[in-house]
Amino acid sequence: MALKGKPRDNLTVGALYFDFDTLDTDQGNLGGRELDLYVEWMVNDHLLISPLVGFYKPERSAANGGTQLGGRDTRTYMQLLVGTFF
Repeated sequence: MALKGKPRDNLTVGALYFDFDTLDTDQGNLGGRELDLYVEWMVNDHLLISPLVGFYKPERSAANGGTQLGGRDTRTYMQLLVGTFF
């Protein structure tokens, strides 16, 4: 599911929600839920800056047939994407 808004011409904010299901549990349970919050800022015609923060909650930890080490608590990650255009 996706939600996106454009408060200004050069700024987009959005949220993405994923509900992952494992197709082949013989390979481990990769199921979980993820929420990503992001911004796309066009600084000018040649530069894009897009930070993102994501939250992932696996269905199972590695100890219970999943792949995430250290339990099945929610994990937080961040990324920064910088793009240049010619």
